[in-house]
Formats: sequence, C-alpha cells, structure tokens
Amino acid sequence: MPIAQMKTNYSFSSSGARTQFLDAAAKELSEILRKPLPAIMIMLDDAKMYMNSSEDTVFFAEFRYILPQECADDRSGFLKELADRMLKLIRQHTQVDPYRVYMQFTEMTREGAWRYTGE
Repeated sequence: MPIAQMKTNYSFSSSGARTQFLDAAAKELSEILRKPLPAIMIMLDDAKMYMNSSEDTVFFAEFRYILPQECADDRSGFLKELADRMLKLIRQHTQVDPYRVYMQFTEMTREGAWRYTGE
C-alpha cells in the first residue's frame, strides 16, 4: 500500500479544505503510482514546526511506494514527476514557500511493503 505521511503547521481554513487537500493528494498519488484509489493511504498531522528561525508555514512529506513496473528503466524521471506534481499540489493548497517544503521518498520492495495476516 503506498503511503504519504505528511506534517505541517499550516492551518486549513476549514475541515472541508483539509479534506479537499487529502482527496486531491490521494487522487494524484493514485495516478502517479498507477494504483487504485482504495490502495492509497494519506496521513496528515498538524505539527509545531520551526525552520530557519521562523514558524512560517512549512511542510514535510514522506512518500513510501513501490516503483511502477513501467517506470523501472527511468527511476530518476519517475521521482522528478512525483516530486514536481506533489510540490505543485502542496503549494496549491497551502501557499507554502517552495523552499519550506521537504519531501522524502522511500522505494519499497513488494516483499517489504505488504504484510499478510497469516490467514
């Protein structure tokens, strides 16, 4: 299951605006990762964040994913697309300065990403 774990000190104007962001992020990741929408998990936590002597809006996102098979020959191109599209989406919903966004990408193996219940 692809997972996006995000933290920010941005205050969404309403719970509806927060939900719109989460929905947009899930749809974007579903498309980029070529996974069905129900397989995407998005986590978003409010956090006290401080960067460069400032409490201005800052955003951290970690993406854990399995590289789509058709992207295996161009990992760097895939990562550029993932980073560019997610940065655009984050900025669209939070207006955060792009120099105050940190993204981390973790490619998982199929064996390491899936857990079975043993049933």
